[in-house]
Amino acid sequence: MDLPIYPHRSSILNALSTHDTLVLSSETGSGKSTQVPQYILDSPIGEIRRKKSSSSSPSPAKQQKLITCTQPRRVAAISVATRVASEMNTNVGTTVGYCVRFDSTQSNDTRILYQTDGMLLREVTQADGSLLPRYSVIALDESHERSLRTDVLFGVVKRAMLARNYSRADKSDSDIPPEDASLLALRRRCRALKLPPLKTVVMSATMDISSFTSFFPNSTSLSIPGRTHPVQVLYLPTPTPDYIDGCLSAILRLHELYRESEGWGDILCFLPGQEEIEDVAQLLAAALKEGGSGKTEEAKLLGKIATSAGGLRGDRVQSLKGLGANILATTQALDEAQIVPLYAALPPEQQMVAFQPLIPGARRKIVLSTNIAETSVTLSDVAFVVDSGRHKTRRFNPATGMEALEEEPIAKAQGTQRAGRAGRTRPGVCLRMYPEETWDELPTAPEPEIKRVNLAQVVLQLKTMGVADPRKFDYVTPPDVQSLLKAFEQLFGLGALDRSMELTEWGVSMSKLPLSPTFAHLLLKSREFSCVKEMLTAVAMLSADNIFYRPNSSAKGNAVQRAAAAHKRFMSHEGDLPTLLYVYQTWKKEAAYVAASDKHRDKKMRQMQGKQKTSHGEWCTRNFVNGRALARAHDVRAQLEELCGRSTVKGGLGMDVGSSCGNDIVPFLKCACAGLFLQSASRDGVMNGGSKKGKPPAGGAGLMGRYKTTFGGFLCNVHPTSTLFQRNPAPKCVVYTELVVTKKNYLRGVTQIKHEWLGEVAPAFRSRFGAQ
Repeated sequence: MDLPIYPHRSSILNALSTHDTLVLSSETGSGKSTQVPQYILDSPIGEIRRKKSSSSSPSPAKQQKLITCTQPRRVAAISVATRVASEMNTNVGTTVGYCVRFDSTQSNDTRILYQTDGMLLREVTQADGSLLPRYSVIALDESHERSLRTDVLFGVVKRAMLARNYSRADKSDSDIPPEDASLLALRRRCRALKLPPLKTVVMSATMDISSFTSFFPNSTSLSIPGRTHPVQVLYLPTPTPDYIDGCLSAILRLHELYRESEGWGDILCFLPGQEEIEDVAQLLAAALKEGGSGKTEEAKLLGKIATSAGGLRGDRVQSLKGLGANILATTQALDEAQIVPLYAALPPEQQMVAFQPLIPGARRKIVLSTNIAETSVTLSDVAFVVDSGRHKTRRFNPATGMEALEEEPIAKAQGTQRAGRAGRTRPGVCLRMYPEETWDELPTAPEPEIKRVNLAQVVLQLKTMGVADPRKFDYVTPPDVQSLLKAFEQLFGLGALDRSMELTEWGVSMSKLPLSPTFAHLLLKSREFSCVKEMLTAVAMLSADNIFYRPNSSAKGNAVQRAAAAHKRFMSHEGDLPTLLYVYQTWKKEAAYVAASDKHRDKKMRQMQGKQKTSHGEWCTRNFVNGRALARAHDVRAQLEELCGRSTVKGGLGMDVGSSCGNDIVPFLKCACAGLFLQSASRDGVMNGGSKKGKPPAGGAGLMGRYKTTFGGFLCNVHPTSTLFQRNPAPKCVVYTELVVTKKNYLRGVTQIKHEWLGEVAPAFRSRFGAQ
């Protein structure tokens, strides 16, 4: 009742009862994500009930309808669902559940379902899914982020509304253009199923309301105040040479200035990515371990924080960089502070630390986060925000087919959201690590993701939904035509579309897998080479980030050398995919691990211990392997195996998941070639330190050359984390799982193949593209 949204409860419900769409604009911290679904559930809008059916499978009209709230990120879906379940005095998985990729708690009792937008999109591709028959109300949260999946969902939900919210008295369908045969078919199907109308709530912290009210049918809008406490925003007088140093300095000074006499409060620092977060975490841990910020007199006045926030550029910060700190920051308090990293690649258990109570000895958290904490999650005790003004974003170049991970300045809308995190529970302070003149030059809003990413998966989903021409789909912001054409080209190359750009049976099978089109194609190809078992493992391992733990150069003792020696036993001469496969196989053979959700966990653990297996934690520590990443790969593999092995009648793929190539690695490598043939590269003729093409230096030196991609002819280097990095001599031909651009063009997930295999196992290599 103390939340800013509570006084507007009646207005929200009245607006939704008289309109099909409510566009709800509300500042961060108003309570919209947690409260609106509860308001709807307790109102007549949420009481769409039907008589129980005598059949075991009731019709869509007779099934209990759900209220769903979509989130761009899995951590938000899980944390908000947990919070709402707590407020309703129930457990997650009963009245309130969540559904994210490879993890779901929804049950037959679930009425409010928080899920990622990607999971709802996957549901759309199923039978009658385009009508969203399970739902009575759909809340599209964090719409201002304009993520790719959310943008597509806008169009999908609108089509479902146009099909379901028809006048039963008027069956002329005159409101549907005659050329839109698919929408007309949807409406007829809706009548047959007797589906009730669909309500939609579009929720956002900041957005252009008019663009959404004009896009969705029968819509109205409400604006609700959020933050109830003022936030003082301070800027640097001049640009800082290094925002990492500036952020570190600001955190240390805030930590010292605002102690018990001034009032404790958590500090939230926004940084571009995982690498920057880990760097700052180490520097910060080292600084706090040796006694905090030095308790200097210069930080007694608030104004001096802004004036000198970039002023630790000198000896102090540079010495910290050399000092290092091999500390797991979330397990111990340092100078009464708990350091908490927060980014998307963290395992869910580590992400949840940001929402848990302080550890013993800590008086505040210092949360180092990417833009995941801008609006997707709420950290209730934050009083201070340090904003680097930077974020990382992926950009796909349709002309080249290359994807770059670029660090860019944020938009004003993002900066406003970041500052707002400091004013939820008390007056706050936001320190921006850039001058006010820089703020004035920032764009108003970030560019929608649909304008800058690979659209292959979107096109595949739309075709599976029955959209005849994805170019004519109803987008809020239409993507570039060139990007769509590049997506068509890729799907055609993978066999998902035929020459008429119609969906093939292969494409239908690809759409059933919760994977990118490339990895779905790779996994399906494993049937031809009788290596389904091995490829399930490889694809699952690719879904888990950072399998190997590599200590940095500042780690104590000889950790770097020990890690290198431990990893060497897994390294395959053939490259990264076989290496990942061998890590998993060795772990299964030597370590005792059973998923916590397994009903027979205790019995299986006793059996493993009887076989004298090493505990999971001990095995991972000894081998410098990320235990949580392995556990996640294990869970992903189990779910992929279930989907692949399930019969086609039940929506599966009917694959023989026990099919194995055994100790013969050649079928596995040929499968990798057949699955990744569009991502092949040959060693460039001019080697590092070489002379003439085809004539490497004597003694083999310099055979660690660059690669030229088969399609596009781009010169690339093997990524330093690859097992083939600096291989001498380098393989003549490889396939790769990812091409990224940072300081150089890098190939990741590199596996060696034979060039002649491309024509042998991937006939499309020649027939579709005429490659030689």
